[in-house]
Amino acid sequence: MSTIFDAMPVKVLEELERIETTIPEKERQAFLLQADAQDLRLRHEGIIASWKARVEQEGLEKLVAERCRQEAIAWISDPLPTGIRSEY
Repeated sequence: MSTIFDAMPVKVLEELERIETTIPEKERQAFLLQADAQDLRLRHEGIIASWKARVEQEGLEKLVAERCRQEAIAWISDPLPTGIRSEY
């Protein structure tokens, strides 16, 4: 009794074998990437939740003012995106 595989040339059968052996590795990689994405999602949500809690405790205006103050200090110590300090 013949099967479809008996009709296929050896090169096609070799390609099928390569595909079959690659599938489990790709599925494993996909699983790991999905787990990494979930970790990032949780981290993202955690950061936002912590800042919402800070806003409730300290107030939005106070946190905005603190950010502006910190950015002004950062601009003085490292004003250029390249990290090259300007000469005073």
